[in-house]
Amino acid sequence: MPDTAISEKIAARKRLRMWTILLTSGLAFLAPSAIAPGLPALQADFAHLENPELLSRMVLTMPMLFIALSGPFVGYAVDRFGRRNVLIISSLMYGASGVSVLILESLTAILISRAILGVFLAGIMTSVTALIGDYYAGDERNRVAGLQGAFMSFGTLIFVVIAGLLAEIHWRVGFSLFAVAFLLIPLMLISLYEPVSNEAAGKPPEPLPTMQQWRAIAFFCGLTFLGMVILFMIPSQTQFFLIEIGVSDPTRAGLAIGMFNLSAGLTSLAYRRIRAHLSSEAIFALIFGFAGLGYVLTSQATSFTETMIAMAVGGLSVGAFLPNTNMAIISRASMRVRGRALGALTTLFFLGQFASPFYSVPLATRISVGGAFEFSGYALFALAAGFAVYTLARWARGKTV
Repeated sequence: MPDTAISEKIAARKRLRMWTILLTSGLAFLAPSAIAPGLPALQADFAHLENPELLSRMVLTMPMLFIALSGPFVGYAVDRFGRRNVLIISSLMYGASGVSVLILESLTAILISRAILGVFLAGIMTSVTALIGDYYAGDERNRVAGLQGAFMSFGTLIFVVIAGLLAEIHWRVGFSLFAVAFLLIPLMLISLYEPVSNEAAGKPPEPLPTMQQWRAIAFFCGLTFLGMVILFMIPSQTQFFLIEIGVSDPTRAGLAIGMFNLSAGLTSLAYRRIRAHLSSEAIFALIFGFAGLGYVLTSQATSFTETMIAMAVGGLSVGAFLPNTNMAIISRASMRVRGRALGALTTLFFLGQFASPFYSVPLATRISVGGAFEFSGYALFALAAGFAVYTLARWARGKTV
């Protein structure tokens, strides 16, 4: 923890602190978006290896596996050693492991670097979200959570479009985008401070979550895993769907994925207003409903324009997904265990992304990429119906929707 004088000086930089948190949150989906448009070219370069289809997608999803494996330990480190320290170190190592692919030759070395990147991405996401929970409360916390989701979506949009252009040069060039992490470290040093717990401030400690709250945390973590298994088909399968309908340009693949994230970002900006009127369960019903519609529309698309329209519809869902799950966890976890609770959420969030190709690739191989989107769309409709029934039942009992 920094000394009091430094803490007071840094604490005064409120606007810069918020910008630092939001810009750092934008790194979350750089891991997949920087390379997604170049996946077909990467697969072609390593076509001589066994199972190149699966291995190429593992380059995309390897970070997610190691986020999942390291998430609980990162959560403990965030609670034990401080959010600020973990964030700064994680950002430095994230950038270094990301740009290393520019010079690595073997696919094995690339996969190892992606695994290391995943560990430190877990540190970034857990610590920055914990800081939102510590720095802000109430409606302001909902506002910042919505802005965080927007920056993640708009950051992904910017990165994936740039990555699509860079993929025209070579699939490796997109990895240069990870150098952005280095630019954020000075901002962290001058604007972030370590939050002081009630115990350190001489106040009574915050109570630990009740068993009912722990069950709710576990439920939302599980829901996050299931949601990401299906929703991560957008960055991992869209470019292959476009090839299936005769659109092979990686720039257009980047634009299609970018449209999904643009739509998501707009929903994230509106999250604060949506949450003021609807429960988290009602919001999940809308999330899965729009996602299902977007997936079914994607499966029926026969042109790039139709795909872009489907992406715009489906993206309306994801923009509220992460803010809604984050706030569901933060509202139930005191500062004493917030890092560990968010570490568990981070684990399940990215484990779902890692597991996604193991769900979508066999399905696409069996029926087609378009068929995989259609099947998944109906599964999302089923989730939406479940949350809608639950919400209506609460409303019938006189509880706030």
